[in-house]
Amino acid sequence: MSGKNLPVKLFEPYPVGDLVVYVTGPDRGAVVEADCRWELTTTLDSCDCCTFRWRSRRDPSFKCRHITALRQVLGVD
Repeated sequence: MSGKNLPVKLFEPYPVGDLVVYVTGPDRGAVVEADCRWELTTTLDSCDCCTFRWRSRRDPSFKCRHITALRQVLGVD
């Protein structure tokens, strides 16, 4: 796994704005809001957050900020 040609370590914290991403696999991670202790299970195309669950029903291409943060850490896009 590498983000921007740098190795990405599993279970290490990667800050992305006001989010912290912990990569837990090649295409998944736990994303935490900086002011919250709730971990969201996030993959490259889905997330446990309420915003994704509701918005993706209306727009299947919707990517929440948690997905975007994970994709950024993994260097995908």
